[in-house]
Amino acid sequence: MKKKYVILLHLLFWLYYIMQDLTVFDFKQQKISFPILAFDFNKPEYLLTLSFTAIYIFVFYLNYLVFMPKFFDVKNVKRIVLSFLALFIIFIGMRYLIEEVLFDILFGFHNYYKGVTVTYYIYDNLAYSSLPIMASSVLWFIVNMLRLQKEQLTLLESKRETEINFLKSQINPHFIFNTLNNIYYLVFEKSEKALPAVEQLSGLMRYMTYESQNETIALQREIAYIDNFIALETMRISGDAQVVFKKNIENPECRIPPLLLIPFVENGFKHGIVNNPENPFTIELTQNKNHLILQTQNTINNYKKDHQSGVGIENIKKRLQLYFPDRHSLEITTKENMYYVKLDITL
Repeated sequence: MKKKYVILLHLLFWLYYIMQDLTVFDFKQQKISFPILAFDFNKPEYLLTLSFTAIYIFVFYLNYLVFMPKFFDVKNVKRIVLSFLALFIIFIGMRYLIEEVLFDILFGFHNYYKGVTVTYYIYDNLAYSSLPIMASSVLWFIVNMLRLQKEQLTLLESKRETEINFLKSQINPHFIFNTLNNIYYLVFEKSEKALPAVEQLSGLMRYMTYESQNETIALQREIAYIDNFIALETMRISGDAQVVFKKNIENPECRIPPLLLIPFVENGFKHGIVNNPENPFTIELTQNKNHLILQTQNTINNYKKDHQSGVGIENIKKRLQLYFPDRHSLEITTKENMYYVKLDITL
């Protein structure tokens, strides 16, 4: 809770308390009077009312600012009981010194009749002292609970941002490793495609270095990234690569987290057969209104056994859960040596 709202809450409480304490309702005449408007400093009764209010305020903030923060511990009931007992003693002691000692010396005035027993005086003041002690405790609980909730939300947001950055840092080396392997093969074969591949890699690196640092990017930028990635991957494949990338985009400017779709494309190239004319590696991306759907299918390459094959997909599952909790579905299935992915996101 913001500090100004806490101060306002305190002011409203004391305004209510003072008004109800200094307001008199006459049931016979059915009217409200405000004795404070005719305040007479020469009358000890009025000064006594002010002194009571001052005691209430003092005990209230003594508990709110000192006792509750320092001594309240749900695991230590004894400390709580002793702190409340100390507050009761302070309240009753201050009131007795003012109304029965100080006012007797200054005005010859006693609020209680002479001969009142200590037991009765303490019992009578327990109810009065309970108001500032209980009210300050409740207010401290409310303010502290709101503060803890805010801290937890801030902590969760910080944790979310840290985890997203960590997952991104895992994705980048994984992708770069595969791409450098591709260029290595092209250079080794002295292919004319090596130089364009280096240029494309440079473009991809710029994308990952700068644009991937943004919380979101335009969908068309991710699509361009995938296009470049496909072009780079197909250069190293022996024979004609059979890759089909279908796009049906209503709003290319809609925003998505960067590097969200590429792991599925990368996974198809790395673990699938992409030069089979009968079953090409098919990627279909559809964006309509607030829905984004990615579907891929490829033939499984049973000769590739990479124990790290699931790292990219597992990371993307975590990112999807962080960015789109309860707003996405991911279906990954295998059937008759085919690998299918369907990702549906509500933007």
